[in-house]
Amino acid sequence: MMTGCSRFRSLVPTIHRLLLAKTEPFRIATSSSSIRFCSAAMEDVKRRRLSLGNQLARSSPKKVSCSKLNTGSVGDLVLIEGDVVESRDSGRCLDIVDTTGSVRLTAPNSLRTQLAKMHRTDRVTVVGRVRARPDPERSEGERTGDIEVLVERILGMGRDSINLAEGGYAKVEWPEGLSALDVTEQERGKCSSESILEYFRRREYTCAVFRRHDIGRQVHLVGWLEDGGHLPDRMMLRDSYGAIQLRVSTIPEEHRNGIPENAVILATGTIRARPTMAKGLPTGTVEVYVDELEVLDPNKPYENPVSTRRLNINRFTDRTHNCGQLRASHAGQKVTLCGWLEYVRMNMFFTLRDGYGSTQVVVPEAVTNTVKLDGIPFESILKVTGTVVKRPYGQENGQQATGEIEVIMDSVEVLNPARSRLPIDIQEHNQAKEFLRIEHRYIDLRSAKLQHNLRLRSQIIMKMREFMINRCGFIEVETPTLFRRTPGGAQEFVVPTRKPDHFYSLVQSPQQFKQMLMSGAIDRYFQVARCYRDEATRPDRQPEFTQLDLELSFTDRHQIMSLVEGILDASWPSQLHPLQLPFPRMTYQEAMSRYGCDKPDTRFGLDLRDLSTILSSNEKMRHGVATPDFGAFAIVAKPPNGNPKTFKTALTKVLKEYPRCKFAVSVVSDSWTESSIVNLFGVRETAEIKERLKLGTGDLMLLGYGKASEAQEMMGRVRLALYTELEERNLRVTRSVLAPNFLWIVDFPMFAANEETGQLETVHHPFTTAHPEDMHKLRSKQDLASIRSQSFDLVWNGMEIGGGSVRIHEAALQRMVLADILQIEHSHLQHLLDALESGCPPHGGFAIGLDRYISLICRAKSIREVIAFPKTINGKDPLSKAPVRITDEEKRLYHIRTVDVGEGEGEEEEKVES
Repeated sequence: MMTGCSRFRSLVPTIHRLLLAKTEPFRIATSSSSIRFCSAAMEDVKRRRLSLGNQLARSSPKKVSCSKLNTGSVGDLVLIEGDVVESRDSGRCLDIVDTTGSVRLTAPNSLRTQLAKMHRTDRVTVVGRVRARPDPERSEGERTGDIEVLVERILGMGRDSINLAEGGYAKVEWPEGLSALDVTEQERGKCSSESILEYFRRREYTCAVFRRHDIGRQVHLVGWLEDGGHLPDRMMLRDSYGAIQLRVSTIPEEHRNGIPENAVILATGTIRARPTMAKGLPTGTVEVYVDELEVLDPNKPYENPVSTRRLNINRFTDRTHNCGQLRASHAGQKVTLCGWLEYVRMNMFFTLRDGYGSTQVVVPEAVTNTVKLDGIPFESILKVTGTVVKRPYGQENGQQATGEIEVIMDSVEVLNPARSRLPIDIQEHNQAKEFLRIEHRYIDLRSAKLQHNLRLRSQIIMKMREFMINRCGFIEVETPTLFRRTPGGAQEFVVPTRKPDHFYSLVQSPQQFKQMLMSGAIDRYFQVARCYRDEATRPDRQPEFTQLDLELSFTDRHQIMSLVEGILDASWPSQLHPLQLPFPRMTYQEAMSRYGCDKPDTRFGLDLRDLSTILSSNEKMRHGVATPDFGAFAIVAKPPNGNPKTFKTALTKVLKEYPRCKFAVSVVSDSWTESSIVNLFGVRETAEIKERLKLGTGDLMLLGYGKASEAQEMMGRVRLALYTELEERNLRVTRSVLAPNFLWIVDFPMFAANEETGQLETVHHPFTTAHPEDMHKLRSKQDLASIRSQSFDLVWNGMEIGGGSVRIHEAALQRMVLADILQIEHSHLQHLLDALESGCPPHGGFAIGLDRYISLICRAKSIREVIAFPKTINGKDPLSKAPVRITDEEKRLYHIRTVDVGEGEGEEEEKVES
């Protein structure tokens, strides 16, 4: 799309083309050696260009928006741009519109043919002179109805500028200092408070801008209702720029009739085609199908209608409001609420709860004898009608969203009574154990915490989808869950079939499918994918999990990382601290040397210090480890550190996992270089360590040494355990759970040797390609251990939330990696190799672990708190008791039998074979 500046910059070449059109046709003499232009015609072109150039220098057009034109503009030479609304009289008149309003263009005979070719929604840019319309053609209903623009030059025309990524409506970029949505004096006069005026100041659109290419757009419009008679389900909303029809059939009639005169209205809805076009109205081809119609209260502060997502969540239900919706502004309204009975007191009042909040309901004395709430079990489903009133002074509850009001009950209906005693209670404190809550998840889901987590999860995923589809043009494609077994990687779930000795496997990820989509020209794919791995569960892992999976062609890792940053930024909850883009990047080598792990928590220091070169000659410390493999890594904690002996319990668990490494702790004193530490390090080494680490009195030094890779990893774990211990003792600043410390880890090794077999394995997966600088090593199969891959991980506060890579797209190279380097039998991957060999573009992708990512945003202790129906830590489902035994008949159907491998009652005592 051309901006205002670039269109003006293109003025000269456009004039050149117009001049060429007015000259006599060129006479071209052709031969085998040259093409000769007529010199006389060229001289004529130069003369005319110079003449018009001088005219432009004397009279430069002024760039304006449609709504800025009025009778005071008559005689001005203007540059104007907009979308075509309607062409009349064979191109003599053309109505165009921009984001502020509309104006009529009138074409002279010389340009009429060109304008007659314009179609609705085409973009046109012209230079013309403003003049008054003839009296018979004036339109009192339009802001620019008294004037028109006589076109002198056409600078651009066609459909190329329509922005399909934004739904088909192309916004004009206005020069600095010119606002397309200025608040007019008329609109100021309509506003009775600054808060209402703010809705006009911050509006996205005026009422005049919408045409057929906007159909489907979600809009929030502010204005007032026009005087005059309307159809029962239609209203006309107007602002100073124009008007548009509202279809209000979904709004209750009493609400429509109760709108005060001269009130300012906020209408939320969707642009739809108008059944019958209204001639003379620029927006006559469309209307707004209204979801919510709100009379703006001058005493209420401004609320952004986009960020607050004014959705009518009570449509298609028997209720008028939900239990978390009512405020003091609703006082006097008759309402109907539905929900769960939460609390009852003395048959005088009770609270009703649903997924949105709680509302207090008062039972009038007149009905206390007929309504007996004490006999209704808690968690029963009630339907209540009544009148909203403000609570008496001093009885407001500031801790509750509906704490300013209560509902005086008119009637109550028990829709479904609950059992008298439920297995768990809905309460924030003294909760039942997690196993019991998962077993009765249908009750636990009513808790405020789970309601918040699941609703936030839905919003985040929705925003991710919107960004990828509407702003990046991705296609959501669903790939199969039933697939074939893939050797290597995680253990897969096996699914028997009716064909003997033939099984499906549940996919670990859509990896192979998305690569084949790239070969199939689906060049921008994504899906919210379900994945399965038969592994021991941890707090951040489940046997079935969800990831945002994406892949795109003709890309590199830098562009993929920028895309992922855009996805997170677009879906990041608005109540949190904004993300700072781009995220910093760190190589795998730096992460390991500084933090001892490839997913470092960068919210605190305590970096590892490498002392290997100083201590490598110490035979006592090497303890049989060869010098090249030896490593010693220190952590220095400045005081206050408390008593180091008390850290023993916290660190012992970590140290037990590294039995081949040694560990030492020392508190630095004034005479440290003469203390017993010399017996371990040596005199020279002790002094050199003190100098290199800048040790001072009171510093705590922790040292791990042994095989370099193990000692480095151990000290990375010690670093985390130490800070956690200091944090719990209030000796360090508590880490913010939501600190936006995102970090890219890049340049991972491509291969690593298996510790038991020595066979090379891929660090990421076998479809990842090599770093461009190391590609020659891969192709020649030399120095494989030093090859860096094009894989990359995204880490947030020490947690890996996603990973991706650029893939191998050449079949021969992929076959060589599988067969010659990894020594993997690859007949099961023939379909993928065939796809690569059939013309597959360079491509790469990424996957975000949604369960883990959202659990961090929600500050959840485990991902089970952001999953509606999770498994327990051992992979079982207490709710349905799955996995369960199957009948002998079902076993025969699938040609399987169970073989007892030990005594016991649990299903884990059995294995299944074909």
